Amino acid sequence: MGGKGYPFGVIHFPMFIENIVTIKKKPLIDLHGESCNYQVIWQDDDHGRLFNTERPEGMNSFTNFARLTINPGKSNNMHTHEGIEQVYMVLKGGGTVQVGDERKEVRSGDVIFLPSDVPHGFFNTTEKQAIVMLVGTSV
Repeated sequence: MGGKGYPFGVIHFPMFIENIVTIKKKPLIDLHGESCNYQVIWQDDDHGRLFNTERPEGMNSFTNFARLTINPGKSNNMHTHEGIEQVYMVLKGGGTVQVGDERKEVRSGDVIFLPSDVPHGFFNTTEKQAIVMLVGTSV
């Protein structure tokens, strides 16, 4: 038996850390005019429709991880991702999320699952900016 209880010794797994609060080096991408912007933390090159960013080493099925900022009274519009599931995590603010025909009010701390191939959108119905972390994986 190798070290640390592994048959061939210690297994090395790559680690990637990016601070989502202090991240400044990644460019903002304006979506829908002044409605919102999208800041890619990392994105799989296979789905890199925005621009080339590097996926962390060892992350095989991951598609993207981004911060979405939606201005008061604005939205990221209804849209669909073919073959990609997403999770929205509301970090600040709130509004309404629509998935298919269903609409629900959301606020800071809420986590929303968005199935693949289903139209969805985040609508900031408040007077303050909403910040949403977005995680997408290919299915």
